[in-house]
Amino acid sequence: MAKRNDISLPEGHLEALQEKLMAIPAQQQEAPRGVRRLAPYLAYAASLAALVLMGNAILRYSAGTANQDEGWDYVSYLAQSLDPDGQIELIAAPQLSDEEIESYLIASNISVEQLYSVTYEEDY
Repeated sequence: MAKRNDISLPEGHLEALQEKLMAIPAQQQEAPRGVRRLAPYLAYAASLAALVLMGNAILRYSAGTANQDEGWDYVSYLAQSLDPDGQIELIAAPQLSDEEIESYLIASNISVEQLYSVTYEEDY
């Protein structure tokens, strides 16, 4: 029994198919090969930079709106909880001058090297 092939192709179908297949690699090589390899890394770097910038903006905003005297508020809260009648008066500590600090340190018998390091600590 001989097999008979009843399938036929239209005229010029194989030539048109071959032209289409040859056009596919030309379409894929539009971008240079190096750029295609770097694209995932560039996308990762861009997303990381965006996250850093957004985090920086959020931290700057939250730091700008924070109360600067939160420590003093906490101290006054503790004082009020320890003294509900309000008999204790809170006062800020007096600011000492550099000369007063040096005089105190000299009177407490510290070495010259330690006094120098305290006096000129911004040089270190």
